[in-house]
Amino acid sequence: MKSEQSLEGLTPNATLSQILSVYQKAGGLLESIGLNVSEHKQQTLSSVCRQKKWSEDEVLEWLKEKQDSRNNISERENGSREDFGDNLSEWSSYVEEAYHSPTFQLIQDIDERFPRIKKVHGNQYPWIKKMEHSVTHFLQDFRLYLKFESKKFFPLIRKFDNNKGKVLDGTVRELKRSHKIIANDQQRLRNKMDAVREKGNGFKNPEHACTTLRILNHQFKQLDTMLAEQFEIEQQHILPLVQQKFKTV
Repeated sequence: MKSEQSLEGLTPNATLSQILSVYQKAGGLLESIGLNVSEHKQQTLSSVCRQKKWSEDEVLEWLKEKQDSRNNISERENGSREDFGDNLSEWSSYVEEAYHSPTFQLIQDIDERFPRIKKVHGNQYPWIKKMEHSVTHFLQDFRLYLKFESKKFFPLIRKFDNNKGKVLDGTVRELKRSHKIIANDQQRLRNKMDAVREKGNGFKNPEHACTTLRILNHQFKQLDTMLAEQFEIEQQHILPLVQQKFKTV
């Protein structure tokens, strides 16, 4: 299979067809922020952005960033769902690789983009200011949740798995405690995500929204989906399997 080329050498003077030939997923990304790609394929990105009153540089930079991070994908993007049976170590490694890395990046991107939107459009769109508190606390708590999994919960799972028959009581107690924290935090984070969505106008773009706001809303939708997928895997596989392990000690 021919390897995908890089957008790095392209400028806003490239046509959408040229951009798509280099990065096929660019079409879906542009559609997600409100552009009907099929109607503008032969036009340059610069021309399209001028018509939309978007920032051509910001759009192109965003596409380049997305292409650079294309290997950090979740199962929804490659169309398959992994199945590791009752192998807890494999499940935890999969969640870290497929979800933690891209989710951390999304949190960072939103953290950087939201203050710019509030500064420029906070008065124009009052709901932006109203959602600030919810956004700040949700991002902070979700980041802590992911760090807790990677630094505490998943290492305990691997330690438990790799020392069958020789698990110390202290390890079991720590794993039970971590299991409870994860289970409780999931509903709390779902509620916080719901609050961000509700206060954030459902992540819908106003008719003449700028590029930054459109990209931000796309990122919020991505984060919402990533959270739902990760929690589903953990609720259907990781948490029940850990619970089963407790019965063996």
